[in-house]
Amino acid sequence: MAIETLSSSVNTRSKNMTKRRATILREARNVIANDGFDALKIRDLAARADLTVPTIYNLIGGKDDILATIIKELVEQLQIIQDQVGSATVEESFAKQIHNLAHHFATDEAFYRAAFIAGDRSGLFEQSSEEGIFARFVRQPIEACRRAVEQKLLRGNIPPEVLGPQIYGCYRSARQDWANGYFDLDGFRRQALTGIFLCLAADANPTFRARLMAQISRLESAARRGDVNTA
Repeated sequence: MAIETLSSSVNTRSKNMTKRRATILREARNVIANDGFDALKIRDLAARADLTVPTIYNLIGGKDDILATIIKELVEQLQIIQDQVGSATVEESFAKQIHNLAHHFATDEAFYRAAFIAGDRSGLFEQSSEEGIFARFVRQPIEACRRAVEQKLLRGNIPPEVLGPQIYGCYRSARQDWANGYFDLDGFRRQALTGIFLCLAADANPTFRARLMAQISRLESAARRGDVNTA
């Protein structure tokens, strides 16, 4: 009986810690979305979460630790989206991926804009680490290029290890331009896909290149008409 009581007490304490941690992160996201990362203050966050300052430090850490935790969760969400490309053609898989990302960002644009800006400024998207966020995300376009070479869609004159990071760079550049307010999510989608298709076209066989250029033409026509979801 004593062991059962102790176990129940431990479980209750663990659940309470998890709940408090979730509350801290939720309130931190709200601050970042509404006022930006610079506005996040631990004392104010404690008041919003109805917790003490030491509790926040014990459960997560300081301001930078909170941001790192939020970015880690964000990256895990994006990784799931990136992996949900199915068995479509190469260009369709990239189009679906960008469309799904845009749809996900639309669920809370203010938060995602602020989080990406803060993450970049804090070095959390550092490219130098082989196991960092950049390395994790660039693997998928590299593998996609390798499959395209095997399928004879790409000629292989540009190694996948070179082409893949360029493709990821097109997405990242479009994402940051959107985060900084240069255009809306439709603009993000068009810029990312136009860059990705141009990268693929640089090494494509004539038939595949024609397909890619047709996709780019449709994106340009959609931009002139103000349409979305064309690719």
